[in-house]
Amino acid sequence: MELAEAIRDETAMSMLVLGRLLALADTPDANGGKNLAVSPLSLHAALALLGAGAQGETLHQIAAFLGPAGAPAHAALASHVALRSLAPGDDNGGPKVRFANGVWVDSALGLKPAYARVVADKYLAEARAVSFRDSVSQFQAIHPSKSQYQCITHQISQSADQPNDPIQPEEARRQINAWFETATGGWIKDFLPERAVDGATPAVLGNALYFKGAWENKFDANSTRDDVFYLPNGGGHVVAQFMSSGKRQHIACRAGYKVLRLPYARGGGRDDAGRVFSMYIYLPDERHGLPDLLRKLCSDPALVEDDSTLSEKVAVGAFMVPRFTVSYKTNAAETLRDLGLRLPFEYPGADLSGLVESPPEKIVVSAVYHESFVEVNEEGTEAAAATAVVMRFGCAAPMRTVEVVDFVADHPFVFLIKEDLTGVVVFAGQITNPSVSS
Repeated sequence: MELAEAIRDETAMSMLVLGRLLALADTPDANGGKNLAVSPLSLHAALALLGAGAQGETLHQIAAFLGPAGAPAHAALASHVALRSLAPGDDNGGPKVRFANGVWVDSALGLKPAYARVVADKYLAEARAVSFRDSVSQFQAIHPSKSQYQCITHQISQSADQPNDPIQPEEARRQINAWFETATGGWIKDFLPERAVDGATPAVLGNALYFKGAWENKFDANSTRDDVFYLPNGGGHVVAQFMSSGKRQHIACRAGYKVLRLPYARGGGRDDAGRVFSMYIYLPDERHGLPDLLRKLCSDPALVEDDSTLSEKVAVGAFMVPRFTVSYKTNAAETLRDLGLRLPFEYPGADLSGLVESPPEKIVVSAVYHESFVEVNEEGTEAAAATAVVMRFGCAAPMRTVEVVDFVADHPFVFLIKEDLTGVVVFAGQITNPSVSS
């Protein structure tokens, strides 16, 4: 029951974050939006890692943001995903998945023993000591006053065995980026930007996710052909490559939209028995109906949750799904703040005192970097995601099936990749122009 409640919360958070990011991407110069992909599960895992080191009101706010199931339930979900749902499986034809958590702490500080035990045992996180210190080794703490913020520079005491080396923060960043690149099958490169870490960084928390699955019923590449895809907001059309099939499909017709479920092949190994992955495509009936569909799904996440039971197959008439490749990178800190998760970013309100030993100043979250990549073709799907929570001392800156159904995805749509047995949303996004690799 606890796990089921946390999964419902993760679905709701998925749609909330997706809706907010899509709203931010909905700009006039982008023809009313752009291709976008995000991994709600990766964000959830990174925030669960952060919550494991938070206390007081900060912990309560993180738990409230993740959902009403509560901190223990969300910790249990993150642990279940790491240990079972996305644990590496046998190479027996099922999806190849990797789900890794990492913690990097400044070697002059060290993790608190209780936190180190939790992240190792519950989240299978690799904890590594690096040096974020440079020859200056200073940080700024912002203290609010009535009229302005006043920045006060503090000196971090440096241990005798830590040399003054301005290269150290860049070397730490290189090591962290190398870990993300390896954990995502080489798809996420140079993840943390230059100067993302420095002498004011006590720790970085990360999650990496990789998925490669073949369709249960692959598309015949000889049937793929060019056709018209209509752009949003009356932006004309482009020519895109559409996959097609005459086989029966998992399709549900609902008021104003249709849902297509494309299952991935299941493996025959013992580790694959407890998981089933599928892609879901939500196609509005109207060519320009994506905004209304997003509002409906975001306001009622139960619609997404119920789709895991979409098992009936129907005969299809016209059936076309575009090939697409989408990548997206963002600092999600402002998005999370806008959605109500504020305390981890605020000085002096943040209480992340459960993370490291004897910090010289309050720790706050300064950035939440997130990057996702999804490629869909006749064979299946390859996808990767990375999330990094970077910290600083002081301041941060009712379903109806029919006998014959047309499903022609020739206009903007939403997609999800889910693990069906749990209902966890692994990836989510929208496609507004499949002819470009964004």
